[in-house]
Amino acid sequence: MRVVLGADPLFQPPTGIGNYTRNLARNLLALQLLEELTLYANGAVFRADSMASLIDSPIEYTSWTENDMGLLSKLRGYLAPREWAIRAYQTVTPMVDRVRLHRYQGAVFHSPNYLLPAFDGPTVVTIHDLSIQRYPQYHPAERVRFLDARIHDAAHKAAHIITDSTCVKTEILEHFGIDDARVTAIPLAAGEEFKPLIEEDCRAVLGALKIRYKQFFFFASTIEPRKNLLRICAAYKALRATGKTDWPIIFAGGAGWKSEAEHLEIQSLVQRGWAQYLGFVDAATLPILYSAAGALVFPSIYEGFGLPALEAQQSGTRVITSLGTAMAEFASEHDVLVEPLEVDSLIAGMARAVELESLSDGSALRSSGSALSWQNTARLTADVYKQALGASP
Repeated sequence: MRVVLGADPLFQPPTGIGNYTRNLARNLLALQLLEELTLYANGAVFRADSMASLIDSPIEYTSWTENDMGLLSKLRGYLAPREWAIRAYQTVTPMVDRVRLHRYQGAVFHSPNYLLPAFDGPTVVTIHDLSIQRYPQYHPAERVRFLDARIHDAAHKAAHIITDSTCVKTEILEHFGIDDARVTAIPLAAGEEFKPLIEEDCRAVLGALKIRYKQFFFFASTIEPRKNLLRICAAYKALRATGKTDWPIIFAGGAGWKSEAEHLEIQSLVQRGWAQYLGFVDAATLPILYSAAGALVFPSIYEGFGLPALEAQQSGTRVITSLGTAMAEFASEHDVLVEPLEVDSLIAGMARAVELESLSDGSALRSSGSALSWQNTARLTADVYKQALGASP
């Protein structure tokens, strides 16, 4: 079985979809689930000797030669800041895709990032969530117009759709009106680097930030409206006002769409000495912060899966997260589920997490772990590729 995997997310900042793409590719190869795996990004088909370094660690555009980056990468860099040229770029892209992918028509093309290229063979697309469709107010209007149409086309063209959770599968079936047999929910996993750490392992990072082991709230994700940060900040201020805790709150993550109000609220907490905003956190520091936190605060309004919640769980840290969402599908008995739209529920949930931490020695959390793995994700995905091949004419 031959598979071409869309690799554009590997050239973007190392957030959720890039992490998914990298771990999927790594485990498809390690488990020898395919006869051949090829990566395709920005109009370039990557050679076998290029793939290992691309998959093993995040790589920026500047790390690659012009030949590696390919025609579309160079074209995108030139056209991206020129609005008058976007339509021309969108016209050129399908032509380049057809030329570059023509000899792979006997393979399955898997896009890990919502959209499909111009490809005449069987296709699989991963639609992680329907945020564009369900919460268009959280995205720029031009992005909604463009992506809504492209995701609709991908959903109806693909031989099979993968999504990350059962609740999003239900949304996809209802929104696009397609057959249940064409959609498979395959959960994600947390990397092996996320594991419980003792205080001594965390001492250097905690000392630099002047925070205490298991005595701070942590938020790790993109700063954007659907992450519910305005309510998190309001709940935290109200909790501090009660005097029930002096835990600071640490925010980690880059700026997302329409996040000006969220950044202002975070900065108001920083100015009071109650919070720190770290921006992007490097791969060595993030697991330490997860494990050292007293609780991850992650009551998102909407998620396709909610990988930070799983990463915190696997790190032996309690998670405060949202009822009725994808995160509730894998929440453990140690987590605190809240109504994400009710500030009072967030206040009670954060207070409960502080209370539980004060009563616990942490042994139950450290031993709970997660049954989800990237090996399992890769195996289930390979099964989908076989279905897609069987469904192709």
